[in-house]
Order: sequence, then structure tokens, then C-alpha cells
Amino acid sequence: MAKLRLRPHCKIQTKLPQEEVLDLIREKLTEEKDTVNGQVVQAHAFLRIPEKDPHYWSPELHVWVREQDGSTIVSGVVGPNPKIWTMFMFFYFVVLGLTFFGGVYGIIQWQLGMDAPFLWSIPAGIVGILLVFGAASFGQNKGKDQMLLLRGFLDRAIGVEE
Repeated sequence: MAKLRLRPHCKIQTKLPQEEVLDLIREKLTEEKDTVNGQVVQAHAFLRIPEKDPHYWSPELHVWVREQDGSTIVSGVVGPNPKIWTMFMFFYFVVLGLTFFGGVYGIIQWQLGMDAPFLWSIPAGIVGILLVFGAASFGQNKGKDQMLLLRGFLDRAIGVEE
């Protein structure tokens, strides 16, 4: 996880047919139910940390499987619980919205030669975005071991060499 990403991605290409890949994931979920919980629905798999091990920052791995050009592409996106993801997106949009509208209002006041205290919304917004991003990065780092566990499970399920 050297790169800073909001939601890390993975992509695996295999010669196995799509249904076989999904069956392998189903079988592995049954075998390792103490390690990883999840379900397979149509061409998607949702992998989670079991009820006994999660914490606030526990990641989930959403996998989708599609056939393309004679091979099967297994794509995955790691992210927090959807409620937490929604909360962070809400914080980002609120901070960005307040920064934008406060900044525009402050610039208009400044252009009209008035006192422009709303210009402070620009540096305050930058600090706000950095705080939200820092909290998200902290959570991502806290869930790193579980993220690697989910990715390792996926690799083992479809037989990828480590």
C-alpha cells in the first residue's frame, strides 16, 4: 500500500472460465469461513472480515469477474464498510462545498472592496480536506493487515501463485 489511494484496486487475469472462478471463490468461502465471510452473487463476490474480528476500519473486498478476449478478468476494490465510505464522502463533499462557496463569496467581497473574512474558508477548507484525508489514511493503515488477508484469500481461491 505504498500509493495513497482512497480505494485500492487489484486485477488478476486467468484462463479459467468465469463460472469456474466464481465456484472456486464459493468453495474457498466454505473452507475458510473462520478467516473470511462473504457471498457470491451473479458475477460479483463480496468478501468481509468475520463477525468476531472486525473493527471500525475493517475493509471489505468487492470482486467482480468478467470474461474478456478469451480470458477472465478478476477485478477487486478494497474499501471500508459502505456506511463508513458514505460518511467520508459526505465529509469530503461538505468541506469542498463550504470551501468553494465560502471562497467565491470571499472573492466577490474582496473584488467589491469590502472586508472579506470568507476568504479564510479557503485555507480552512484545505486544512479540513487534509484532516479528512488523514483520518481516511489512518483507517486504511489500521485495516492494512485485514486488507492483505482478503487479497490473500482471493489469490488462494483462484490459485494465483504468491
